[in-house]
Order: sequence, then structure tokens, then C-alpha cells
Amino acid sequence: MTVIASTDRLALRAPTHGDLTPLAELWSDPETMRYIGPGDPWDEAKVRERIERAVRTHAETGMTFWTVCDRDGTVMGQGGLVPIGFNGPEVELGYRLGRAFWGRGYATEIARLSRDHAFGPLGLDRLVAVTHPENHASRRVLAKVGFRETGMSDVYYGVRCLTHQLTRDMLDA
Repeated sequence: MTVIASTDRLALRAPTHGDLTPLAELWSDPETMRYIGPGDPWDEAKVRERIERAVRTHAETGMTFWTVCDRDGTVMGQGGLVPIGFNGPEVELGYRLGRAFWGRGYATEIARLSRDHAFGPLGLDRLVAVTHPENHASRRVLAKVGFRETGMSDVYYGVRCLTHQLTRDMLDA
């Protein structure tokens, strides 16, 4: 198990095919997936395809939506960095947790770890993020870690979304 970054409560680790069952259980919940893309739950085939893509992206770029686990190894969701829409060139910070893990500050921890990994070991200078405008919880998380809202766009994921940006200079200011 390759741990990318961790806190006292959670770890971001490289995804594996063994994540299929716990992630399929999390992503089949309509409420959990409400603000992901068009908002539809994912079946096992879609979760398998996403895990395979995450494994490939990590191998090719050193970044992906890593598997998020608590200190006992329980899979809580995914979070991290990807070329936006898996096409780039911009790098997106994102996270999605199972509903049982909401409201405990985990998303903020994931966002901080991912941001610090981007601006540290990966040497990036800029990150973007996208949210549904009505996803106030996610908007608060992004603001806590330094992102600024930059407007609406329909370029990403086939939905109209609010865009966010964070640069290394914004953190230093």
C-alpha cells in the first residue's frame, strides 16, 4: 500500500482494484453522488472503470483521486488531484466521501493534503476545482484551504458548475 499523504485521522493511498467493493457501495448511494457530475449513482461497472482509470492516471502522472482510508483502513472515499476531466491541462483538486463520513472535517483534511502535495512534491503552481453552485459544504471546504470562486462554466463534466482557483502565490499572500 503506497501512502501518498496522511493525517492523524486518514490516509490518501494509491488506488487498487481491491477498492471496488467498498467504493461501489459508497457510489451507489444517490445522496452521496448528488453533486458528482450529473448526479447519478454509479453501478459497479462504472466504479470499476473509474478505479482502472485512477490506477492508470497515478502510474502515468503521479496524481489521481487516491483512495481515502481512516486509520483502521476503512475506505471512506476518494480525493486528490487529476488533470481536469482526465484530459487537463489544468489540474483539479477533488474529493468525494461516503455519506457516513460527512460533516467531520475529512473533506477539509483531504483538500489540504492534496493542495500541499500539489504545491510541494508535484511542484504545481495552480489548481482548479469545480462544484455544483448549491453544494455549499464543498464550497466552504475549498474556501478554507484557500480557493477563490472564479465564475460559472459549462465546460466540465457536462454540467453547469462553479469554478474555483488556487495558485501558489495566493497561499503566499
